[in-house]
Amino acid sequence: MKDNDKRIRELQAEIARHNELYYQKADPEISDFEYDLLVHELRDLLGDREATILGEVGNDLREGSKTIAHKQRMISLDNAYNLDELRAWWDRISLELGSRPALCLELKIDGFGINLFFRGGQMQYATTRGDGQVGEDVSINFKTIKGIPHQINHPADIEIRGEIYISKQDFALMNEERQRDGDKLFANPRNAAAGSIKLKNNADVARRPLKALFYTIGYADGTLPFSSQGDLLDFLNGQGFSVAGHYRIVDSFDAVQSFCESMEAQRAELDYEIDGVVVKVNDFGLQKRLGSTARSPKWAIAYKFKPEEKVTTLQRVEYQVGRTGAVTPVAILEPVYISGSSVSRATLHNFDEIRRLDLHEGDSVLLIKSGEIIPKILKAFPDKRKDVAQPISFPTSCPVCGSPLYREEDAAIDYCSSAVCPAQLSRGIEHFASREAMDITGLGSAMVDRLVDLGMLKRISDIYRLDYDSIAALPRMGEKSVKNLEQAINESKQRNLDRSLYALGIRFVGLVTARNLAQHFGTIEAIMQADLAELSSVPEVGAKIARVLLDYFSNPANIEEIHALQTLGVSFNNHSVQSSSKLAGHTFLITGSLNHYGRKEVEELILRHGGKLISGVSTNLDYLIVGEKAGSKLTKAQKLGTVKIIDEDSFLDMLEAEG
Repeated sequence: MKDNDKRIRELQAEIARHNELYYQKADPEISDFEYDLLVHELRDLLGDREATILGEVGNDLREGSKTIAHKQRMISLDNAYNLDELRAWWDRISLELGSRPALCLELKIDGFGINLFFRGGQMQYATTRGDGQVGEDVSINFKTIKGIPHQINHPADIEIRGEIYISKQDFALMNEERQRDGDKLFANPRNAAAGSIKLKNNADVARRPLKALFYTIGYADGTLPFSSQGDLLDFLNGQGFSVAGHYRIVDSFDAVQSFCESMEAQRAELDYEIDGVVVKVNDFGLQKRLGSTARSPKWAIAYKFKPEEKVTTLQRVEYQVGRTGAVTPVAILEPVYISGSSVSRATLHNFDEIRRLDLHEGDSVLLIKSGEIIPKILKAFPDKRKDVAQPISFPTSCPVCGSPLYREEDAAIDYCSSAVCPAQLSRGIEHFASREAMDITGLGSAMVDRLVDLGMLKRISDIYRLDYDSIAALPRMGEKSVKNLEQAINESKQRNLDRSLYALGIRFVGLVTARNLAQHFGTIEAIMQADLAELSSVPEVGAKIARVLLDYFSNPANIEEIHALQTLGVSFNNHSVQSSSKLAGHTFLITGSLNHYGRKEVEELILRHGGKLISGVSTNLDYLIVGEKAGSKLTKAQKLGTVKIIDEDSFLDMLEAEG
């Protein structure tokens, strides 16, 4: 049981990490198939128990983004991975309904979810899926996509939902162009679409070849002119929305099986990525009778195509170092053609994965690749192992800079201990300059890589030593761009302590933790001098993060870099003035959409009046501020019974009260 509990914790952490990579960063490490395997393993281990993470829809919301509550929650579909599972679902719903319902079969587009709201026939806004309850407002960017009707012949309020995508042909051309320009290639069309719709400049969005297909409605007010999924697709098509072709209405499982097998065979011929078939009860009345669970509708299921598999040879293992210092093993393979491209490398994620697979150099291995995602070794074939095969040795020091590696308790990833490791440089600088950190406009990924390659940036502090005349002399650099960059860099020197602390990229120190540390200590010197007990006492820190902080600030290279930044004018002080202590001694968390202020503004108010922020519902939480469309955090707080649940107005009353 102890081993099971450890594996459950590992799976929960891994699933949460992959959710963040997929939904928020649009940079997944694994395929949908591999992700689903993790979820299935967790469900099997939990049995009758349920994990909160399994009931949550992935969250694509960015910190500080404008959000709009969905009129009706956006939930995910359950999956079937073979025809037996699909038939079992068919039998289950037929038994519940007392007859075999007609089914609507649709292609499952591998795109990025979008929700459009129309009122009086006019489109009011467009949002992403978000966390299922609220979505990020992308209306301005969405309006640059050609061929989407902004007016429909339906006077009542209605949400129309679909998928933004990039065609295979356009995706190939985009990556060809990025390769010529020296930019990082997109992993797959879905990631490219997700990143494109969230670009800051809508003119840049307009240059991306975005398209959209629509397939359902969410909220609908009044009487609808259709009563089935097939009629809905006809309605959408008639209003000018593109819908995925090939959909059909069937009434037998043989027809379902034939359609699924046919589409799986034809998927390579389509100009957009699909990863399965969505099977829905056609009649809306029967859908309503079946209802939904907490995480998915009972009247629909996604039949997932199997990823293509190939056997090849593991030649050797190399190690790469990421922004956070994470050391990732990479399999170097005998090249093999799979899913439309030649593959010679595959991620192995961590050392424990190598042990789990029992990999040796020279092994025959089974390779999968789904949706153009980074390939992965699914298993080895020990029975085919040759005598010359060698066990894989693990490094004890960073393969780039030679610094010692370390691993946190119960963790699976090893990290380089040096903050100035060259391998971490580009992504570390990119994080330092990001909007949530120092907000240096103009110092994005492509520019950072360019300046690093030219030797102008050898460490983070070099940002403040840049020679702007030399930058202006570079190809494709205009005078205005250089001046804007210089201005942004100079302005960044006066960022508040919470942002400059977050910018350092210390593991586990997110914005909320950084704010609490800044509020508690006031200066970077005070944080560096604090002991384990004092660090652990700060909300959202605890013993684990406290040890990470102690390790970070005990590294001479890190201290040297902080001092260099200070010498160059970067302030590591807390400029925020506390207006009062009305909220002192109390912890707060916000959930749902607020009416009067943005979430970031309310968080600033809490800190300004002496309160503290925490990131999750627990016995350490005093107040949960609840807005519209509050989700799982509200449910958890209600079950806990110790949390005071208040609305935005009640919170504002607390600030106005004499204290």
